[in-house]
Amino acid sequence: MEKTNCISNAMKILLKEQEILSKRDKDSLFIKSKKMDTIPFILTAKNSSTPFTAYSKSGETPFFRIEEIDNQTGCAKLSLLEGYDMDGTPAATCKDVYSLRKTKDCIVVVLNCFCVITPLPPELLNKPLPIIEPQK
Repeated sequence: MEKTNCISNAMKILLKEQEILSKRDKDSLFIKSKKMDTIPFILTAKNSSTPFTAYSKSGETPFFRIEEIDNQTGCAKLSLLEGYDMDGTPAATCKDVYSLRKTKDCIVVVLNCFCVITPLPPELLNKPLPIIEPQK
């Protein structure tokens, strides 16, 4: 029996759009863009006002990438993304995040445990750190 809810439907759409994004040509004649394959997002659990956080060997993170959805169980496999600040160090808070990086760590979540999904700009993934010139 298929279990479905709003978050499950939103995640299916997100996965489809992520697949479209990854198949897009990197360059065209007039537009140069980096190849993207990830739409990062944050999840908020039911009865919570703070983002859901997962823990890995390298720390904790509220940033994820959808890998696959099991329509039968209503579960999703998510890979964890690490947030970094402008100095290239792990971001202490969501507000400090300048760039996101993929990890090999994954979790499986039950989608009906969540009520909000907040997609983030794909450009955050592997965003180059700014070059800050010292003042003279």
